[in-house]
Amino acid sequence: MIRDLDRLTERTFDVLVVGGGVYGLTIAYDAAQRGLAVALIEADDFGSGTSFNHLRTIHGGLRYLQSLDIARARESVNERRTLARIAPHAVQPLVFALPLTRSLTKGKLAMRVGFLIDRLVAARRNQGVPAGHRLPAGRVVSRGTAIQRFPGLRRQGLTGAAVWYDYVTTEADRLTFTWAIAAAEHGAVLANHVEGLAPVLDGRRVTGVRARDAVTGREFEIGARVTVTATGAGVHRLLAPLGLSAQVPLLKAMNLVTRREAGEEALGGKAPSGRNLFLVPWRDCALFGTWESERTCAPDALGVTEAEIAAFVAELNQAFPSLDLKRADVTMVHRGIVPAVAHADGRATLQGHEQLRDHAGDGVEGLMTIAGTKYTTARSVAERITNRLLVKLKQPAVRCRTALTPLPGGGLRDVGLTIADARREHDQGLPTDTIPHLIAAYGSRYRDVLDLAEGRPEWRTRVADQSPVIGAELVWAVRKEMAMTLRDAVIRRTPLGALGYPGDGAADRAARFVGHELGWSDARMREEIESLRGFYSPGSI
Repeated sequence: MIRDLDRLTERTFDVLVVGGGVYGLTIAYDAAQRGLAVALIEADDFGSGTSFNHLRTIHGGLRYLQSLDIARARESVNERRTLARIAPHAVQPLVFALPLTRSLTKGKLAMRVGFLIDRLVAARRNQGVPAGHRLPAGRVVSRGTAIQRFPGLRRQGLTGAAVWYDYVTTEADRLTFTWAIAAAEHGAVLANHVEGLAPVLDGRRVTGVRARDAVTGREFEIGARVTVTATGAGVHRLLAPLGLSAQVPLLKAMNLVTRREAGEEALGGKAPSGRNLFLVPWRDCALFGTWESERTCAPDALGVTEAEIAAFVAELNQAFPSLDLKRADVTMVHRGIVPAVAHADGRATLQGHEQLRDHAGDGVEGLMTIAGTKYTTARSVAERITNRLLVKLKQPAVRCRTALTPLPGGGLRDVGLTIADARREHDQGLPTDTIPHLIAAYGSRYRDVLDLAEGRPEWRTRVADQSPVIGAELVWAVRKEMAMTLRDAVIRRTPLGALGYPGDGAADRAARFVGHELGWSDARMREEIESLRGFYSPGSI
């Protein structure tokens, strides 16, 4: 992927996607794979917004069965299976356990019925899935088994536990970025750090977007027959000049990365509000989520306050009485703004369905808006949107192939065997945990990074003491993956900063790898390090 802004102005595209989160990237990929001329711009970096703020789980929609939303549950199961088939290196099975109490709707009998329905809905959950990724059916276990097997569950009123399997994605931000690679490899023109300023109009038809390069300040126009805005909370910036509204209420969501050790299971607990919270083991640490604001918020309310973090910590300690979590245990706050449902009493709850609006219904042609909340089903949402784009553009129907085509690096069938083979061939001189990390991050393309480091011992060493990331990954991120800032390289192209600020020493080493490639001065490197440090402030965007 090469950042070439001149390619954005050379022609009129069929589709311009504004917004480089998982929804925008999957739309760009699907549309490009079906033969449309596609461009995508992102104001910050790919996957830097709400797509960064998810619980790192790929789930099969079991919770939707409580409301008998069979269609959503089936879609979730299908997309969970799809990711295991097209990106097996990026997901791993994980057991979940939720405590059960005496309840007509959420007790043992209700969960047994739910699992029975799930067996029917998810009958093909393992079809075409590699052997190591096949998921057993869910079950209900007794109180004694729950206490013995899952000692972290809340015991007060415990009658048993619901146990099921989903996936966790260790290299979550790499998975998001892989959709960008896939789009680019199918001809889409992508550019990060390019902000969409305002729509370009021809009467009441949107013919593109006026944009600004954040690197140079240059402004230019991108022409497109249809513009799709997938900017999350920022959608109002493009709609307001047209007198339009996305008509999507918003709420704040938050997950906490902590320094607390975690076991090998994801544990559930009930918050005082009645919402289920989860402790998810991620990179050997405990990740907690998801907190949601009780009321709607403004589109620019991107940060979270210390009071909100404290309230979430208190909720977690009630849901998991033995936890005794402290604010000092929190090393990083994932935060984002997501579509909501506003209720008559002033409360807000998460909007479960994507919100797609063709503004032709508002008298403005050539403009569509998409807002979604669920990471797992982004690909299937993109499929539906691309189907509509083909009709809107009067193009012949072309079958979607994104569910069957491996993502870049996704051609592995046996991840464990690949790790063993790679250790024998490449492990000498590398940190012991680097090979499994590289395969989880790059899949079958891990050799590209190692080949880059050939003959460069300093590129094969750790950048930070507790991280498997080596210097060659940072170089690769700049040369091949459009990393333009230290944040891009440390937070999203690699997991160097995944668990919190990696420390001044590691930040300095990373800045020198990235800065050498981009020609930064010492002063620029210091600015980039300060920007990286500021990212970990909860109020930061």
